[in-house]
Amino acid sequence: MEWPDPDSEQRYEKRIWIGLAAWATEIAASLHATYGELVELHVGAMRFPERELLGNAHLLQVHGEPAEGAGLGVEPLAPLTVRSGRHARRDLLITNRTERTEVLITNGELSSAVTNSSGAVVGRFAGPHTLARVGFEIAPQETRPVPVLIGTASIVPELGYAVPPGQWTLVVVLQTETGSMLLAPLDLTVSE
Repeated sequence: MEWPDPDSEQRYEKRIWIGLAAWATEIAASLHATYGELVELHVGAMRFPERELLGNAHLLQVHGEPAEGAGLGVEPLAPLTVRSGRHARRDLLITNRTERTEVLITNGELSSAVTNSSGAVVGRFAGPHTLARVGFEIAPQETRPVPVLIGTASIVPELGYAVPPGQWTLVVVLQTETGSMLLAPLDLTVSE
């Protein structure tokens, strides 16, 4: 059974929305060629085939103070590598170098943005986020693993739908229980 019935003279007025991962441009092209204006296609963070950004200005920026200056050290357990157009969860080691307990507020994982050499945001995770509030408590002078979500959906139309392979910077956002927004830059390799 298919709906709407392709043989029907009656047309469904509302376009069918289909969201695809940033790597799925060939699938999007096939759907667009087959169904044209009957479908509204989103690939990563952009409309397909227009390459029009779906998000708001929040996607284009990361704000905060350096995490190191606030006494929090951030380092990867292993070199960070993610395939172009994909996303991954990796553990980072967070070290609290202060004399007070810090609690990082997350939805279960730290958020991040991929930036270019000049610091402009070029990629993020494009997909649903859980709204759960999960705190990661880190005692003074303690180090603990905390997961980060790394997304390589491009938010720069000139780059295409996915951040291309190469060397980039991952800016990890740490939100503390006191409301501070802290940033930690790490090396990131985006692979084929």
